[in-house]
Amino acid sequence: MYLCLAGCEYRDIGILVDASGSIVEDETVDTFELLKRFINRIIGRMDVGPSRNLVGLVEYSTTALTVFTFNRHANDSKADIYKSVDGMAYFRQNTNTALGLK
Repeated sequence: MYLCLAGCEYRDIGILVDASGSIVEDETVDTFELLKRFINRIIGRMDVGPSRNLVGLVEYSTTALTVFTFNRHANDSKADIYKSVDGMAYFRQNTNTALGLK
């Protein structure tokens, strides 16, 4: 079953990820890995592809990094998207949300 967004019209979905050091409250829990699994579960419920939902992902901390653009995985399998998400780096620096939103 795919995630249906408001009338099942297709969308460009931008995901903004805080990769700063402030997301960890408990050092015994790998919060960033949990976050990546959560993102992959969301993507897994989406109908992704050309003329369907497109996904882009940016992570930020002191700097911002485009992990992938909306069109990067338009023709790829979900496994390819999952690999990109799993490959995100945990910056563990300061938080600059404004930079991530640019």
